[in-house]
Amino acid sequence: MKVISKLSLLIALIATIYSCQEAPKMISGYKYETSNKGGKVAQIGDYAYIAITIRDQNDSILQEMKEEANMPMFKILAEPAVGPQANPIQELASVIGVGGTATVFMPIDSLTNMPPNLKEMDYIQYDMEVMKVLTEEEYQAELQRVKNEQEASQKEILDIVNADLALFNEGTSDLIKTTSDGLKYIMHDEGTGAQGEIGKTASVDYYGVTLDGKMFDNSYRSGRPFTFTVGRGEAIKGWDLGIPLLKENGNATIYVPYNLAYGEAGRPPVIPAKADLVFHVALLAVK
Repeated sequence: MKVISKLSLLIALIATIYSCQEAPKMISGYKYETSNKGGKVAQIGDYAYIAITIRDQNDSILQEMKEEANMPMFKILAEPAVGPQANPIQELASVIGVGGTATVFMPIDSLTNMPPNLKEMDYIQYDMEVMKVLTEEEYQAELQRVKNEQEASQKEILDIVNADLALFNEGTSDLIKTTSDGLKYIMHDEGTGAQGEIGKTASVDYYGVTLDGKMFDNSYRSGRPFTFTVGRGEAIKGWDLGIPLLKENGNATIYVPYNLAYGEAGRPPVIPAKADLVFHVALLAVK
């Protein structure tokens, strides 16, 4: 009888232990963990700004979206999306508050267009932190502030570009330097941070014009810098040669001959055939 009683107690103890273990937390069909609930929680109609770091299951960083320029923002909906449109990050933004942190685990088989090196893994994880929450009124005021800053920045950069373009067209200024590849540049500030060397990820604000001064593209309109891996052909050759001249927080105006830009064909109708281009570039970050 004593043996049976002890056995019964053991079974009961094991059952109690297992019953006390928490089931995995799920949101939008995905497992998640919270490490900090944070403060102010976004309400329906609010806008939540989320810093995200994407890691593989070995904890290697795949991508970071933590700078204000590339930080995701979500509007909190009354009815979260379901099915293929379900977004656990967006839904969690209405659960944890400002300063709150969580990790969402995304099974590889739930994602599309994954690179070959990740297909053998079971999952990738999204580490998220709610950075700020804005009401509709605050959000509209923020949009206006950003717009005003962009317009001011564009005017300032345009003045620099026009002055440098005149120097390039004149061709006699001692400020103009030329690389062995034929890239010309005027250095305004070399910068003081990390070098924009080949293989690094660079975030760049830019303003591009043709030789007649016509603007064809710039990052100030969107308020988002262009991010690319230097030397991998993700941008024109002139950028792969010009960005390594700078360090973080540096800026220059580069004259890119057509063979280092879009070649003989150009990119009609915006960029004509055999078009030499001038860019003001500001290296914001290097990783």
